[in-house]
Amino acid sequence: MKAMNEQAGGFTLVELLVCLTLIGILLGIALPAYQEHLQRVRRVDAQRSLMELAQSLERFYTSRGTYAGAPLPFDQSPAGAGQAFYHLGFAQGPDEAGYVLQAEPVGAMARDTCGVLTLASSGLRGAATERCW
Repeated sequence: MKAMNEQAGGFTLVELLVCLTLIGILLGIALPAYQEHLQRVRRVDAQRSLMELAQSLERFYTSRGTYAGAPLPFDQSPAGAGQAFYHLGFAQGPDEAGYVLQAEPVGAMARDTCGVLTLASSGLRGAATERCW
């Protein structure tokens, strides 16, 4: 049996509040970094999708001698996924001489600082800021 003057082990309220405060601070630092990482990954996937569409258009041009009438095999990024983060399509063309593809951010990416990503048949890449490509 325990004597009356022995204290039971455990955490005090102050210790629990300090732990909760530390967890809150760590979440405040880690969560924005994680969200930025997700945006970069989604942007890279949209860039990959634009490159894949450009390859498809070049194959069409090689077989027909024109870009006019070329279809796009998919119209969202990620391709075949349920939730789209970018809508893909033509900004200009396609015509005999070339095209400009665009990836327009939607949903969770709508507020992305890079804005609309573009890729021209000449290889010219475009975005709202330079660091995006």
